[in-house]
Amino acid sequence: MKIKNEELLSDTPFVAVDLDIMEKNISWLSNLAKKANVKLRPHTKTHKSPFIAQLQIDAGAEGITTATLGEAEVMVDAGITNILIAFPILGKKKLERFKRLHERANLIVALDDIKVAEGLSKVGEKTKNPVTVYIDVDAGFKRMGKSPEESIKSIKEISKLSYINIIGLMSHTGHAYSKSTFNEVLNVAKEEASILNSVKASLKKNKINIQEISVGASATARVIEYIPYITEVRSGMYVFNDRMVMGAGGGNIDDCALTIIATVISQPSSDRLIIDAGSKTLSSDLSKDKGYGKIKGHNNLTIERLSEEHGIVKVNDENTSLQVGSVIEIIPNHVCPVVNLTDELYGFKNGDFEKIIQIAGRGCNR
Repeated sequence: MKIKNEELLSDTPFVAVDLDIMEKNISWLSNLAKKANVKLRPHTKTHKSPFIAQLQIDAGAEGITTATLGEAEVMVDAGITNILIAFPILGKKKLERFKRLHERANLIVALDDIKVAEGLSKVGEKTKNPVTVYIDVDAGFKRMGKSPEESIKSIKEISKLSYINIIGLMSHTGHAYSKSTFNEVLNVAKEEASILNSVKASLKKNKINIQEISVGASATARVIEYIPYITEVRSGMYVFNDRMVMGAGGGNIDDCALTIIATVISQPSSDRLIIDAGSKTLSSDLSKDKGYGKIKGHNNLTIERLSEEHGIVKVNDENTSLQVGSVIEIIPNHVCPVVNLTDELYGFKNGDFEKIIQIAGRGCNR
């Protein structure tokens, strides 16, 4: 993206969003979900913005997903009330906060343990309004969720709680990001769906009826029309895309809506540049490709190291047109922490500055 505003370019680093690409990405997955006949509940931890969440809903999303109770509070305050909180809510203080939110919004909570369900059931009893939940099942990523066999046992116990309403099973195929081809990604996605469906079938024999099978990862978003059994997808990073999504074959450079605009501030030697974007801007997340982000238009440059405010760029053939004062555009490795590191995004159309998008959910990690 060629930014035309010289004043903005003189005050870097900042995070830029190509609004046309972002809107194209939102429409793409919305249309694909409709074609696949599945509900779309995008994960807003990527953008943490009620403005962007509303764009996703206006494009056809059923509701949204948040990573934390705090993010859900931000979204409800902005008028968005159909929310899956994809994280267990545990502890007196959080349950008090959840109770207030439960009285204002249509919430689903993800969990995998009866201790969490017991606390939520007490909230349901106090409000005379059962708490709706998804149960996390491990489908291979080894994060949240018990094994399928242990999940079945746990769900049977959880289902006995008077104020808990189990409506769905969910998982996250984070391990799909280690794949790169369409078939490899599809195989991971099919395995995930088959595991969840087998748990659903076993529960049905025990008269526990599961309505939703919810899956989520931008790595698998492109294959959703070929995945059996699923009813809902929760992709998040697709709205911007990044090197992680690109590495899994889920997009290319032209699909990346968000970039970091930085300036070369030093050229200590012919094989080294220093930029004004370090770990406090780019984050320290790694990707399968080398470096801490891809500098657009300069394939011979690698962001080799980061300190807090400095990015150390290796010039691989000691030949570059960049010099002190040159402005560069970087595709981040992992877009979610990059957004969480800034207060605002600068939105552009055709290189013209359009608007500032506030990151209202920044830092809402609890």
